[in-house]
Amino acid sequence: MTHDEFMDLDPQAAADKLNALMAEGKSQDEAAAEFELTKPDLLKLNVFFVKDKYIARAWGGYTSTKATGNEGAGELGLGGSFKDIKPVS
Repeated sequence: MTHDEFMDLDPQAAADKLNALMAEGKSQDEAAAEFELTKPDLLKLNVFFVKDKYIARAWGGYTSTKATGNEGAGELGLGGSFKDIKPVS
């Protein structure tokens, strides 16, 4: 597989191929070198090396601007400000 073909893979498939090479005994750098990958290439693919393995979309939850309900809306309200908090007396 060429570098360009590898770059066309989806993130999970790319991570799986790199992890398969590591399972064969290659190091992180050797696995990346197999496809002539640089760190910017991995970032572009959204593939990250975490805890001795490659994972796809490590921070996928932060790629969307749509509110999920987990924004800590509580007392401040969604998009609230700390200046809106009244002191407790």
